[in-house]
Amino acid sequence: MNAVDKALSIVHQKRLNAELIAKQNREKALQNKDFALSYKEYMNEVISQAKQGNFNKNLEKTKQNLDLTLKKLNIGEIEPKYSCTKCNDNGYIDGKQCDCLKQEINKILTQESGFGELIDFKNVKFDIFENQELMKKIYQKLEAWCNSDFKKKMVFLSGGTGTGKTYLLKCMANELIKRRKLTTLVTAYRLSQDCLKSHACRDIYEKEAIISRYLESEVLFIDDLGTEVNTSTLTNNYVYTIINERKMRNLPTVITTNLSLADIRDNYDERIYSRIADDTTIKIQLNGKDLRLKK
Repeated sequence: MNAVDKALSIVHQKRLNAELIAKQNREKALQNKDFALSYKEYMNEVISQAKQGNFNKNLEKTKQNLDLTLKKLNIGEIEPKYSCTKCNDNGYIDGKQCDCLKQEINKILTQESGFGELIDFKNVKFDIFENQELMKKIYQKLEAWCNSDFKKKMVFLSGGTGTGKTYLLKCMANELIKRRKLTTLVTAYRLSQDCLKSHACRDIYEKEAIISRYLESEVLFIDDLGTEVNTSTLTNNYVYTIINERKMRNLPTVITTNLSLADIRDNYDERIYSRIADDTTIKIQLNGKDLRLKK
């Protein structure tokens, strides 16, 4: 089961729970004679006015009487109280994913990514960095990018081990998820393994499903590009396809790596380098000592 199906199952379960609670409350309330009478009057009025095609004050009055009687019983809601009032826990609105479904998908994708707990920009402690003022400017720039319309389609974060690339990635992912953006985080190694799995898969639908999560996610984070097992032309082709397709679809991508742009050209190929190095990419170099050793 993929992340969307898992998330949809969670949302639908919330709907079923809300409807079950409402049903149980209604059945309990109907055991009271006064409520049963008010409920019958209300439903008769609903049916009568629905047939006529209009609703008048009589319906409002019977509804008020029903609510008043129910309140005295102190039983609870007899109509489902859905957790999402936009889609009533259906997960979709007019064929598009509701924010509540995206939120559940993001939770699952974050858990499956192995990146652990995400970080809020406001909780960043800049005293861990050597050049605090420079890092503040970088964090502010990328926080602003997360809340932009993504005219810059890619962010390329380069720097040595322990310079805070993944830490910054977690802040950005957290900010985008707060914006209800469908966000996928993946290590370069996991991405390469999925590419190999897709390439070897005989089932066309499964083959497409493996790669489509990276092509269709609203924002894709690739951590530690260059550390994956390089399988030459095969890996390069898949990496290029994902990066190129996302740029063509105007979908933002964030890449962290220990490699410089020159290293990207040497380790991959000219096509990948050109897509990363063009003027639609924000390029940031993080320098400094290994923060993990400093801690």
